[in-house]
Amino acid sequence: MNAVIVNGIVPLRFKPKILVVHDLGSALTFRRYLFLGKSILKSYDEITCVSNKIRGDLQSILGYSCDVIPIPMKLEFYRPSKSREDVIVHIGTRHVKNPQISIEAIRILRKRGYNVKLVIIGDQVNAPSDESIILRRSISEEEKVEILCKAKALILPSSYEGFSYASLEAMACGTPVVASGAVPKEVVIDGFNGIRVNSYNPIDYANALERLLEDEKLWLRLSQNEQEFVRQFDHVNIASRYLELIHRFM
Repeated sequence: MNAVIVNGIVPLRFKPKILVVHDLGSALTFRRYLFLGKSILKSYDEITCVSNKIRGDLQSILGYSCDVIPIPMKLEFYRPSKSREDVIVHIGTRHVKNPQISIEAIRILRKRGYNVKLVIIGDQVNAPSDESIILRRSISEEEKVEILCKAKALILPSSYEGFSYASLEAMACGTPVVASGAVPKEVVIDGFNGIRVNSYNPIDYANALERLLEDEKLWLRLSQNEQEFVRQFDHVNIASRYLELIHRFM
């Protein structure tokens, strides 16, 4: 074996070893992880971060620098649908994903007269399933992509995101993204490939979604821009960057 690329902190003995840091959520919440993380980081030959946000966190929290190499995507898996359903998608049910904000935003829109539904994709969520809230647990990646590629928008009111792969998936589907300020600006650029909401007020998310529902030109512009934007994350491009990194040790 010539090299190992690890997603997460794993004590391995051989070299060269490259560590990929996706987020520091645990270290930010549970400080007891910091000492363990620092000790294992020393054993790696190279550290990469999936975003500039994570690079900044790694430097400020653990005192380590890293190269930034984003998460790769197989874009051929995503086929944007020409006909869209009146569906907004929320992906992720952990506490930091704030599904309740999405639920309240959809209820606000329905009170305003929009016949939209929210599909929540995730294994655990405390929400009643009714005609406006559809819970999809333990579905395949193929099913998830099909839902996302037929939806009107992705809503992502997360309180922490190291990168946001879900945003890239929506972009590959041509589905506009409404995201919180926790999503790195290098992923969602306000007014270009999505709409950023710098609050956790459901009304603000409902207002952003309403803009997409009412303004077809805005929807089309965001959809077209994001499909072009996401090409830079194609797995072949990202793999070539890792090969360049590995060759430093050969």
